[in-house]
Amino acid sequence: MKTKDAYVTRVNEAVTFINKHCKKKKFSPTVTLTLGSGLNKLASLIKPVAILSYSEIPHFPISTVPGHESNMILGYLEGVPVLGLQGRKHYYEVAHEERPMDIVTFPVNVVASLGCRLYVATNAAGGLNPKFRVGDLMVITSHIGIFQPNPLLGPHHDFGNNDFFQPQNTEYSPRLRKLFCTIDPSIHEGVYVALTGKTYETQAECLMLRAMGANAVGMSTIPEIITATNRGLETLGVSMITNAIAKDGTNATNHEEVVAVLESKKTEEKLYRIFKSFFKKLNY
Repeated sequence: MKTKDAYVTRVNEAVTFINKHCKKKKFSPTVTLTLGSGLNKLASLIKPVAILSYSEIPHFPISTVPGHESNMILGYLEGVPVLGLQGRKHYYEVAHEERPMDIVTFPVNVVASLGCRLYVATNAAGGLNPKFRVGDLMVITSHIGIFQPNPLLGPHHDFGNNDFFQPQNTEYSPRLRKLFCTIDPSIHEGVYVALTGKTYETQAECLMLRAMGANAVGMSTIPEIITATNRGLETLGVSMITNAIAKDGTNATNHEEVVAVLESKKTEEKLYRIFKSFFKKLNY
């Protein structure tokens, strides 16, 4: 006899709650856009049909990090039916909990069960590549995820459409990367690496990560992408470079400086222009 999975049950309860609001508005999201630190303003591009606080949704994790507003926005971005997530749960917030990655990836499993077909993750990141400048965007080509627990570790949560083992050659859609990069010649492509946080990287760590082939470093996104890919979603990751790590590996930054960069008018205008153009071209 198959054992009932309490985690799958909790996901389904959240899905049922959100679906009630979707049906009231005759709304069916196809794309999820997760907004990282300081990127919440992109939510203003979405014409909402409903806004739900994470606290309303059964079992939904609430972010405790400044710059993460913890709202779900159902609406249209340039005509595309979008589920916008204003903020995420990071591993460092729940590392003390039992099965912390189940908490981190709970929203991903919810949106997959809601029927979304594309998962777009954004984040703030440090620029390891010496060519990167503050305010640049980097489309993620691949990631180095060995510094955080893999979200598929432990008992397999069977949603009926996800594999027990997950290949890692289908994440970060080449088609969507190409589409995103055509919008602006200043957009970079590169490898993203995630560490646990809450500390920013030491000089030695930055030099090591750079030697490993990483172009940008952050504390999120990878568990979400692994889970979304495992659930059959097409995926795209975009990093906003908020601090440039020096050639000698010095990384003199703090969260306030990161958020300040993201809240600048110049950065805001650039993000709005690029993401509006991307969703105009997106066929979903």
